Amino acid sequence: MKIMGAISTLAALLFGIQAHAQTLTYSISPETIKGYAKVSLNTTFQLNLEENEAGIISTAEVDPGLGISAAAGLELLPEVDGELEMSSYSGTVDYRTVAGVPVVSIPADDVQLLSVFANAYYKFRPATNARFKLGGGLGYGQYTLTDSTGMKHRGTGIVYQVKGEGEYDFGGNVTFLAEAGYIGSTDIDVDIATSTTVRDTALSGITFGLGAKVKF
Repeated sequence: MKIMGAISTLAALLFGIQAHAQTLTYSISPETIKGYAKVSLNTTFQLNLEENEAGIISTAEVDPGLGISAAAGLELLPEVDGELEMSSYSGTVDYRTVAGVPVVSIPADDVQLLSVFANAYYKFRPATNARFKLGGGLGYGQYTLTDSTGMKHRGTGIVYQVKGEGEYDFGGNVTFLAEAGYIGSTDIDVDIATSTTVRDTALSGITFGLGAKVKF
């Protein structure tokens, strides 16, 4: 249900952008397209981890760590941006509920989600120094769990995000940005290094980031 809700929200947003773009008096041309690159440091809040191995379900909240994201994009229209983004979110898990039973990991398990997204954004007040962007994207992610023994367990799957971003121009080509969003994944089939079983894993939670953008 979370996945369908996020996809429905993203589809409605993209439909709204398309409908609005049809009313614009200008068109996309090489002369009006501008490029940009941005980078930000990020973290998570209430990043939830759910695992299902052979019908045994465990849940945990990931203690946040620092991550980074970088993107390259195009200002296709004054109100519309398109971009490709790479992001990395990390954290630790020291407490799980497995089949209703609390389990403690000492030392804590490390988790990381490395993702590539194709994003689209709609910009409000594009001609001012202070702007707000709303959008999201779909992508592909690699999830890595490093357990308390140092063993790494990996899997890949579809990821999605919905994100809001505030921008402020200090002058010139440099823009300060702050962003917040929601990230999630489909069930990722994680290969367990010590067995032949596969662990279905899903992540979902809130993200925050601070960074800068350079326009070309």
